[in-house]
Amino acid sequence: MPKEFHKKVVIISGGTGALGRAVTLQIVEAGATVVVPFISEMRLNAFLTDIPKIAQTVRFERVDLMNLARTKQFVEGVREKEAGLDVVVNLAGGYRTGSSVSESRPGDFATMLDLNFKSAYNMAKVALPIMLDIGSGNVINVGARAGVKGTAGNAAYSIAKSAVIRLTEAMADEVKSNGINVNCVLPGIIDTPDNRRDIPDADFSSWVTPEAVADVILFLASPKARALHGAAIPVYGTG
Repeated sequence: MPKEFHKKVVIISGGTGALGRAVTLQIVEAGATVVVPFISEMRLNAFLTDIPKIAQTVRFERVDLMNLARTKQFVEGVREKEAGLDVVVNLAGGYRTGSSVSESRPGDFATMLDLNFKSAYNMAKVALPIMLDIGSGNVINVGARAGVKGTAGNAAYSIAKSAVIRLTEAMADEVKSNGINVNCVLPGIIDTPDNRRDIPDADFSSWVTPEAVADVILFLASPKARALHGAAIPVYGTG
């Protein structure tokens, strides 16, 4: 297999989750040097238990992405230790079953914005100056189908993912003339064990697999996507 990302330095936030595993494994296989910030020891240990060899090829570092100063320290440390920074994949996020707007609490919206928007914003804010200094780079954010259209009971999540899309568009417009590409993917329901457990009566075959979403992310991280700036690519499966 060609090592398309040979000598590329890649940060993958959320790299220990269900989608993150697929992206991490594929980009390691493509030859990249990968660093994964993590917050959950349980998810990290599950990843290392399932795929022990990943510890030999990926560096994991505990980072609270809600903390801008710590995120800055982490990203600048990656550039110094690895002598570069080529790609940032913002997978960190989360979903909680929502309620109607009339029955919601203000904290519901703050939580979704923190998990999905603030994590991507903090990473981008500290990574982009480094990429601007280098003169190249790729940032890939993860929005969601819900960010395109609001649905009943999902206002907080939809607003947070819509914010990720707008952030992607704004950043792309700001840096596209500096050799940097910023784009995002919009998965539908991803076929993960958690989603199967939460929606047991669904048609799982219509959901998109983590590997299929990872394929699109790797494309966006590659030179093949050099003409794309601010794209929000639907990856819905057949559902």
